[in-house]
Amino acid sequence: MENGQGNNDQNIKIILPPRPDRKKVAPQSTSEKTQSVRVTIPPRQDRKTTSPQIVQGSTPQYTESINSNIGGAARTEKSFEQLAQLASSVVMIMVHDSAGEEFACGSGIMIGRKGYILTNNHVLTDGSFFSVRIENDDTCYRTNQVIKYNTLLDLAVIRIDRTLVPLPIYKGPQKLVRGQKVVAIGSPLGLFNSVSDGIISGFREKDDVELIQFTAPVSSGSSGGAVLNMYGEVIGISTTVIRNAQNINMAVGYEFINLFIQGFTSS
Repeated sequence: MENGQGNNDQNIKIILPPRPDRKKVAPQSTSEKTQSVRVTIPPRQDRKTTSPQIVQGSTPQYTESINSNIGGAARTEKSFEQLAQLASSVVMIMVHDSAGEEFACGSGIMIGRKGYILTNNHVLTDGSFFSVRIENDDTCYRTNQVIKYNTLLDLAVIRIDRTLVPLPIYKGPQKLVRGQKVVAIGSPLGLFNSVSDGIISGFREKDDVELIQFTAPVSSGSSGGAVLNMYGEVIGISTTVIRNAQNINMAVGYEFINLFIQGFTSS
């Protein structure tokens, strides 16, 4: 019995070792599978890390252009209601003769904080002095200061004794195109700061001056008023109404305006 039991014990000892070996093999094979999974994970992490680096590190200018298109402090399109609020920077100009009688009316836009207003030269023709009316201001500002004028461009700058909030003038990162939406603000027939909308319908030339043709309704008294893009920037100044026609109106473009008002916008 003892020998039998001893043989049995030895047999047990012989049989048991292979079993732990098999158990050890199984985890090794499992760990190998785990390692294979770990091998596939890093490339996924690398891809996630690499893609932002490509976008951010490609070119700083490209990143800036994306940010400017997204918004933030950059240009964003405005609603018609928001554009209408810019009427507070558009003025009505009454023209007086030497006897003080008012005989004509036009519009103008604020271009410099120290009282500078841009209008059409023909608005001021034959005037001895001018009265300027500003939205939400009961004071009527009288002036005879014509600071600068150009008959060919039909532009002029006057000045009043008041701090103003200028409108931004378009700088032309992209050229204007037909079909582009516009908003006109002025005082047609003395109807103070009326707002109308339309599109750019064409580009014309008169006496070597390029004009913007637009459809936003304007009338006599709108001359010198603002033609805005959807970002609230001045792209033109209402200049001419084609009579006996339907919404064929002309504006002096921003290129000529920017040249003409140099030195006033920083004031």
